[in-house]
Amino acid sequence: MPPKKPVNWGMWAKMFFGGGAIVVGGPALTYYVTPTEEELFKRYNPDLQKKSLANREERQKEFDDFVCKLKEYSKSDKPIWVVQAEAAEKDKEMKRLQAANSEHPVIWRGLFFQSGITWTRRTTKSSSNTNIPQSPHYVDDEYEPISKERLKKLGASARIGGKGTPRRKMKRAPARSGTDDKKLQQALKKLNVQPIQAIEEVNMFKSDGNVIHFAAPKVHAAVPANTFAIYGNGEDKELTELVPGILNQLGPDSLASLRKLAESYQSMQQKEGDKEADDDEIPDLVAGENFEGESKVE
Repeated sequence: MPPKKPVNWGMWAKMFFGGGAIVVGGPALTYYVTPTEEELFKRYNPDLQKKSLANREERQKEFDDFVCKLKEYSKSDKPIWVVQAEAAEKDKEMKRLQAANSEHPVIWRGLFFQSGITWTRRTTKSSSNTNIPQSPHYVDDEYEPISKERLKKLGASARIGGKGTPRRKMKRAPARSGTDDKKLQQALKKLNVQPIQAIEEVNMFKSDGNVIHFAAPKVHAAVPANTFAIYGNGEDKELTELVPGILNQLGPDSLASLRKLAESYQSMQQKEGDKEADDDEIPDLVAGENFEGESKVE
C-alpha cells in the first residue's frame, strides 16, 4: 500500500480563516459603508446643506483673515503682541462707532445743484431703500447736520435768474431708433426675405374705415414664415379718396366701409340733384327792378 500523505493543516487553517473573514467581513463592511437614514436626511436636506455651506464659508473667511493678519504682522517692525493689541483696539473703536451710528441717524450731505434746487437725503443704517446710500460706519466732518438757513443760502447761490424765475428745462434728445432698425434687419435676414418686384401700391385697412396707403413701395417677403416687410411713406387716407381703384381690394370685412361709401355717394347725388332742381326753377323777383324795361332798351 502506498504511504498516506500528511495532512497540510496550515492550508486548511488559511482556508478556514479566509472564508470566515469573507463571510463575516463582507456584511460588516457593507453595513459600515452604507449610510443610515439620518445621514441620508442630512446629506439630501437643502437647509442642512445651506448651513454646512455657510459654516464652511465662515471658517474659510476666518482662515483668510488669519492669513491677512499674519501678513500684516510680518510687514510690521513692532513685536507681534503690540500689533495684536493695536488691532484689538481698532476693532473696539469700530464696534463703538457702529453702535452709536445705529442709535442716531446720520444726515448724509448730498447737495445736488440742478435748476436752482437744493435738497438733502436722510438715511439710517437700517434703511430698506437701496437707492439711498447707507450711512457709514464712522462719523467725520463730512457727515454733519445742515441747517435750513445754510441750505437756503446754497440754493440762492445756485439759482440762475432772480427770484421767481422758472426752472430751466432739460432738453432731452429723442431716442434714436437705429438700434431697433438694425435688430429688425437682422431678424429679416434670418428669415431669408426676398424682394418682390412690380408692386404699385399697398393698402392697409384700419378698423375705423380709413386706409394706410403706400404708393410704389419696396416689398420684401418670406412666404414660408408668413412675413412681409414694406418700405415707403405711408399716408392715412379715407376710403373715398382711393375709389374706384380700391374696390377690387375690398373683402367681406369691409362691409361697413362699403356702406359708408354708398351713403356718401347717395348724399352727394342728392346735393347735386337739389342744385340742378334749384337751377331749373324760375328765380324769385327782386323788388325795385324792372326787367321789361331793360329788355325794351336792348
